[in-house]
Amino acid sequence: MSQHALQSLLAPKSMVVLTGDDAQNPLMLALLTSLSDAQKSCPVFLSGVQPAKPFAFPLVTHLTELPHSPDIAVLVGTHSHQSMEDIIASCGAAGIDSLLMLSWTGDSQESLIEALRQHNVRLLGPNSFGICRPKQGVYAWLGLTQPLTGRLALMSQSGTVASALVDWATWQGIGFSQVVSMGTPVDVMPSQVLDYLSNDFESQAILMYLQKIGRPTRFLSSLRATGRSKPVAVVTEHSIGADERVLDAALSRTGAVRGRRLNDLIAAASVMTNARRVKEGSLLIIGNGAGPGELAAQRAMELEIDLLTPEGELRDKLETTMAGRGGIGPVTTVWASCATDLFIDLAADALHSDDCGAVLLTLSPTALIDIDSLYDLIIKLHRTQKKLVMVCLLGGGNMTNMRTRINEAGIPTFRTPETAIEGFQFLVQFQRNQLLAKQSPDSHAFRFKIDVSEATKALNQLFKDKQKTPNADALREIFELFHIRLITRRQASNQLSAPIHLRVFQDAVFGPAIGLSLEGAQQHQQAEAVALPPLNTILAKDLIQRAFPGEESFELESLLRNLSTMVCELPEIERLDLADVRLHDSGSVYADVSAQLRLCKNWRRYEHLAIHPYPRQWVSERDLKNGETATVRPVLPRDASILADFVRSMSHETRYFRFISNIEELTPRMLASMSHIDYDREMALLAVIQRNGQDLLIGTARYIDNFDDQSCEFAVVLGDEFQGLGLASYLMRQLFQVAADKGIRVMKGIVLAENKRMIEFCRHLGFTIQRDPDDFGQVIATIKLTPACSKSVEVLPNCEMKPRPFSQCHERRQDKAKIDEKAEFIGYK
Repeated sequence: MSQHALQSLLAPKSMVVLTGDDAQNPLMLALLTSLSDAQKSCPVFLSGVQPAKPFAFPLVTHLTELPHSPDIAVLVGTHSHQSMEDIIASCGAAGIDSLLMLSWTGDSQESLIEALRQHNVRLLGPNSFGICRPKQGVYAWLGLTQPLTGRLALMSQSGTVASALVDWATWQGIGFSQVVSMGTPVDVMPSQVLDYLSNDFESQAILMYLQKIGRPTRFLSSLRATGRSKPVAVVTEHSIGADERVLDAALSRTGAVRGRRLNDLIAAASVMTNARRVKEGSLLIIGNGAGPGELAAQRAMELEIDLLTPEGELRDKLETTMAGRGGIGPVTTVWASCATDLFIDLAADALHSDDCGAVLLTLSPTALIDIDSLYDLIIKLHRTQKKLVMVCLLGGGNMTNMRTRINEAGIPTFRTPETAIEGFQFLVQFQRNQLLAKQSPDSHAFRFKIDVSEATKALNQLFKDKQKTPNADALREIFELFHIRLITRRQASNQLSAPIHLRVFQDAVFGPAIGLSLEGAQQHQQAEAVALPPLNTILAKDLIQRAFPGEESFELESLLRNLSTMVCELPEIERLDLADVRLHDSGSVYADVSAQLRLCKNWRRYEHLAIHPYPRQWVSERDLKNGETATVRPVLPRDASILADFVRSMSHETRYFRFISNIEELTPRMLASMSHIDYDREMALLAVIQRNGQDLLIGTARYIDNFDDQSCEFAVVLGDEFQGLGLASYLMRQLFQVAADKGIRVMKGIVLAENKRMIEFCRHLGFTIQRDPDDFGQVIATIKLTPACSKSVEVLPNCEMKPRPFSQCHERRQDKAKIDEKAEFIGYK
């Protein structure tokens, strides 16, 4: 339970290639040639026919003849005497729980899934191009080039795109931690690969090329969980069937950045594992010729990137340094005859100014450039200040080698001025999207005690009365419930400079979306800004700024938040148009309203949303035996500080039981992971009391699902002072309810065998206890979630909650630095 469920599939330590029954199958021979050419390779076995060409890999006739069970089987070639069900059954019987399928099959998805589940095997493919894990010597793929070892992960649903990107990156000196070519997903979906990569400490950034995403909510949930900890760049094929603007809005809420072209992934690859954060200030371009710099400036103008025009003190300083040897401006040009150190001196002067947030050095090859000194000077500039330095070295030959050296030193390096600007835009967009991804907006229905059932009843009655397209009069009372006061007459005053148009529409992939534009401009897609509900103030402001740059309106923000709440709570509204909208001083709203309703029987709450709101329905209070009252609520991103204080306040023993390491406090990365969660796939309930006017965290319980839609893993811990007060069982019962509401049937947890009180507590809650077959120093607690689980459970006296974290189950021999990074309240199976 300590490793991710896809560990053996994506990072195998050994493999067997199922060669089939055709000794000359070109696919099989190409794969074996690729494996043979690798400078470093994990153990490889062959099972099946003897290939027509000689290879050094051991061959067996049947999987049962293998000396041990490999982590993964690679299915390639033709298998005319075996069905897919037979192959999957053979893998399961041989103890192989991962299957990589490079060939195609005509079997239905349903029959494949049934066989995989029956024999406990996970499948990547069919039609996959393969996987690479260079650091482990895993090169089970059909690409022409073996990727270098690096820190960048690539996930692509197109094998040829993956091969092209790896080939380009190798030429550029960029390496990969992981390459995954999905093929046609049947079992393992992109969201599950993302979940693995988000917890892969070898992968510091991720590139993705997608053709389809599976369940939108689960995909966005996984992407958001990944994007909160590492940069992600996404290019999609045909917008995966979604509206372009809706797809942009969806990805922006995950922290990922979308590219439109394959070149955008190339630009992103150059900055993702190296670049520093873009500081406040604009970009200055410095070059040894006007041409490349002007090309960069032209691309910056197209992408609406502000370039720095040096003025005042900065301009004087640059002119002094330049000493008449070039021109000062947004593109600062140095004469080609000047010494190399002049470029560096100008960049250093600019970076010392608050007006400059980053510099781009564009250098063309000339006989006057000292390549060796250029490298040393750029490295010194990078190390002596904290702002972003980017380098564009045009040309090949020596410049190619220099690009590789500078890139390996941690400085984003580019081949063309245009891709350099695109890389900079990626960083700017990434930082904006990271802010949006940190938002956990509420639907506001709970906070303002809106009677959603009354509104739902009214809409269903309209539908029953065949009023499927009601007007403003029919919807007025529903708008009033959501604090939107509609009027039928225009008033003289208007809070906005012009009438606007608001609409709610259904996207084919991501469900309901909110569009905002000037009245009359909604027919032009480029003039309409789009966002996904739910919205809070920050997200509403962002939508307004994209629709009406420079516009500020508290009243419009309020209207957007209330409309968002309607969309969240009333899936019966399929379409809603508010035309000619005018916001009046009185707080009333004039609009020409039209709508279309639908029937939504037996829909789970928020089932229609791609992004779920903050789950305020799980907020409750609990009276403790010491007379204090604790508020139990889902975690929020702002809770990082009280989580940090909570861990610091633990005794040494509690921290050891919790983290299996003598850590004193949580790292920033751990705090971000614990406080900024996605409520669709995990839950963390905090028990908070008030002391001296401050929030004090006294206990927490959390789970994360196992991506099988059936099971999850849990963890729970209380502060030393607050054990035995009746809180532990209450937290667990609430956690049972949340998990059951998500459709989870089984909850599991790891407990140290020496933690007798925790084991007894789990038994008292109804868990069954079994020894962990992989580690006799721990036990596995399992419970099937039923309505009886959430009933009142008497708390055992002095029962201390000190479970072992799942991500640490087999980490005792790990390097302490890695343990400090991996230790979390909740682990991943």
